[in-house]
Amino acid sequence: MKVKCRCSRFCFLLSALGVSASLLSCEEKLTNYKPFLSGVEGMKTQTPAVQSKSKEKAGPTVEGDEADLVKKNDDGTVTLIAKTGRQLMAHILRTLAEDEKQQFAEQVLSEVTRGEYQQRGLNPEQAFETLKKDRKEISKLFNRMPMGEHSPNVIMEQLGRNLFRVRLTGQATKGLEKWTGFDMVLEKGNWRLRWFVS
Repeated sequence: MKVKCRCSRFCFLLSALGVSASLLSCEEKLTNYKPFLSGVEGMKTQTPAVQSKSKEKAGPTVEGDEADLVKKNDDGTVTLIAKTGRQLMAHILRTLAEDEKQQFAEQVLSEVTRGEYQQRGLNPEQAFETLKKDRKEISKLFNRMPMGEHSPNVIMEQLGRNLFRVRLTGQATKGLEKWTGFDMVLEKGNWRLRWFVS
C-alpha cells in the first residue's frame, strides 16, 4: 500500500520538532492499494483496490518501476531487466500484450528453450505464438501470485543450477485450467522463462 502526504517535507520537519501533523490537518492520499490475495478467484474484500491515475510518481514501488525494468541503449534498442520472478512475469505479460515477438524470443525466453526450438528446426518466435493464444490463462495465473515468487501461496523450488520452479499451491490452484506455475533460469544476471508448468 502506498500513501502519499501532500505536504510530506513540511510534515517531516514539524514531526522532527515534535509537532503532530494531524494538528496541521496534513492531508494523506491513498495512491495504490491491492488487497492481499485479490487475484484468487471468488475472493471478495471489503476494501476495493485503488490505482492512482496521476502521472506524478507516488514514490518507490515495491519492485521495479517501468524505468527499472527496461534499459534504453544508445543505439535505440532496449534491454529488459528481470532481477526477480515478478519482473520476469511483467515482461512476459507486456511482450504478449504488445505483440513484441522478437523481444520475447530474444530477451524473455531462456537460451535453453530457444536452443530446444532450434534443434527441432523451429523458430524460437513460435514460442511467442504458442503462449499468445493462452494470454488470458497466463494473466489468471499471474494474478494469483501478485508478489511473484514471494507470494504467500507460492513455492519456489530449485530444480538445477540457476533453474527454479515458481508454482502455486493449495486453494490458489483451483480453477486454473492449464498451468500452475513456471520455470525460470538465471542467465547473465537476469531471469528468463524456461516454460510454464502444468
